[in-house]
Amino acid sequence: MKDKIDWPQFMSQHDLVWEEIPMQWNEGAFTGNGQVGMMVYATMDDNRIDFHMGRQDVTDHRKAPDKKTSMGVKGAGLYDFSRLDVGRMVLRPAGKILSASIRQDLWNAEIRGTIYTDLGEITFRAFTPYDRMLNIVEIKSTEKKLSKSISYAWEWLAGNPISPRIFAKPKPKVTKDYALNPKPIIKKEGSISVCVQSLLAGGDYATVWSEKKVKKLKNESTLFVAIANEIPRKDISEKVAIQTVELANELPINDVLKSHRDWWHQYYQKSFITMPDARMESFYWIQIYKMATCSRADGPALDLMGPFFKNTSWPSLWWNLNVQLTYWPFNTSNHLTIAENFIRLIDEHFEYMVENKSGSNLGDFAWATHNYWLYYKYLGDDQAIQDKWVPKALEILKKYETKMFRNEQGRIELVAMGSPEYGGFKSFKNTNYNLAILRWILNALITSNETHNERASQVVKWEQLLNDLIDYPVDENGLMIGSDQPVGMSHRHYSHLLALYPLFQLNPDLKEDRELVDKSVVHWHEIEEGSKLVGYSFTGAASLYAALSRGNDANDLLQKFLDGEIGTAMLLANTFYMEGNGRNPVIETPLSAAASIMELQLQSWGDKIRVFPATPDKWKKASFQNLRAQGGFLVSAERENSKTKWISIKSLSGKPCVLKVPDWDAAFQIDKGNTVTISKIGINEFLIDLKEGESILLSNTKNMKSQLKPIDHSKLESNQYGVKKGESLTDYMEYPEPKYTY
Repeated sequence: MKDKIDWPQFMSQHDLVWEEIPMQWNEGAFTGNGQVGMMVYATMDDNRIDFHMGRQDVTDHRKAPDKKTSMGVKGAGLYDFSRLDVGRMVLRPAGKILSASIRQDLWNAEIRGTIYTDLGEITFRAFTPYDRMLNIVEIKSTEKKLSKSISYAWEWLAGNPISPRIFAKPKPKVTKDYALNPKPIIKKEGSISVCVQSLLAGGDYATVWSEKKVKKLKNESTLFVAIANEIPRKDISEKVAIQTVELANELPINDVLKSHRDWWHQYYQKSFITMPDARMESFYWIQIYKMATCSRADGPALDLMGPFFKNTSWPSLWWNLNVQLTYWPFNTSNHLTIAENFIRLIDEHFEYMVENKSGSNLGDFAWATHNYWLYYKYLGDDQAIQDKWVPKALEILKKYETKMFRNEQGRIELVAMGSPEYGGFKSFKNTNYNLAILRWILNALITSNETHNERASQVVKWEQLLNDLIDYPVDENGLMIGSDQPVGMSHRHYSHLLALYPLFQLNPDLKEDRELVDKSVVHWHEIEEGSKLVGYSFTGAASLYAALSRGNDANDLLQKFLDGEIGTAMLLANTFYMEGNGRNPVIETPLSAAASIMELQLQSWGDKIRVFPATPDKWKKASFQNLRAQGGFLVSAERENSKTKWISIKSLSGKPCVLKVPDWDAAFQIDKGNTVTISKIGINEFLIDLKEGESILLSNTKNMKSQLKPIDHSKLESNQYGVKKGESLTDYMEYPEPKYTY
């Protein structure tokens, strides 16, 4: 199978382009490497451009002086392990800022722009080298006064090392008792400047910067800004950051750029997807970029804002939906490597979470382990599921067993537990949220242990538990919150619908289950005219409809999301998503939209590879390459004239391969490789005898040529993101914060 993808040209049509100057975080351009990053925007009332620096693992660690963070430490609360603001490197032009034009180059992972002042122009390039924990900004200025060149200036504004909840959700007692961290120490050592921030709990993090001037030119330079965090150790971060700056400074900038670009170019080419909807295609590829700016294998688990710090009510990681949705697109897009940090998160916090978060909110962490299980399903690593997931599932099952009781009919019910976020933190009997999670745990335990011929007696017990477990509570409107609570008000969370998506304990292939879920989704979105729905209510419903093979309905909901018709929430011009009147970034929602978009073209639940299962009728063309399916398969396919032309599958693990194609009655091997046995096993379903490492190219006719290429979009459809003329935000969306002095 050949492809004709001109990657630089293809990606360039999806670059974010600013026709107006970004005037706050919510409009900013961003770069990052999964740990360090920056958001670029102007503060016009101070005539400056802010390069807002961030490092994702810079958190407080109160109550855990011997650890980098106190998250997962008994007795520690959000104020104790909150994200902290590193600070801003601000560019001060000599003249008054008038406007700017900026382009966020996705292919090369850099920001290029021109700042127009009343004295000339300042051009810049900003990027975050993937293999170095620093940000780099190159500057050239034509500013002149009285015909003489006049220089810009850099200034460091240290961030206030305080939990942003102090500003965002002030509580008199907490605010009164909150002990402030020390002021930063700022010093200069030769050509290098240093800002060391110590913490009350011990240790410090450091920001180091150095400006490399072009010889004989005072209006051209390169700025290196490194951020190091060696907490809980003290007096080490400064040394690490200095070394980071010095090593980068010694190299020709083109060498730094080359290794950076090489990584990003290889990253993008791990998979490919194209569709007739230019806006949706751009949005998708921006999320693929965003994923790698915010997550790396050796970095921390991705929280609600990645390395792009902002004062927010939620300066950490959330377990009741956010972390789950955040990691969904890493699977199918074939970017599991940079999601390894999630596996480490669960491994490191499991004992604490299972012991301390196993009350009415047990379902939240239990649901997070579904992502853990999915990670290995997509790898096709059954042994890892048995060795790593099964022991965790057994411990969670023990906690669920303490919530069970038998009713008069001998059926097993669950005591009152939570169903996020219905009624806040109220509890309800037999929540569909927990019943679905429990059924998934039992079924997955049975499957894994039968596969490995282990725990035979427990398998019998689990099968009996499943048999005795109460049915999902339903009423005339479909799935209820719990047996004592209907969906009686508008409610943003789809916790009561997890049985279908993403757990697939209800089967979309069964008419009865399809009708139940369909009725449930309609009621969920229509009650009280959807007044409490937010962004993920639309991406979640799109995924639910895609699972039901209702591509038109899924697409309609995604269009509403992309239009920003998402209730009280906001989808911004830079594709970040905000709640709380535009003040709280919540990264999982746009990332989950990327997962929903892929599900229109490929799904793999139920041990079947489902190609074009929910493609909207208006999509006459669509194609993808090397998307990953559960079982460890790389799948490529093309749709033309509303028909599936060809499909390519590569088996990475040798698992049984079942292919389902809605518009195929037959499947033939059309490549010239080793002959592979293909058996039709049902309507539109085929069993393909692929061994580990083998590939096959298929069509429903024996004579079909395969060539993958992007769908053409007009120039008018390109570069739809970034702030356009006349579309700047009218409100400044920040929590009031006193000026930080030091």
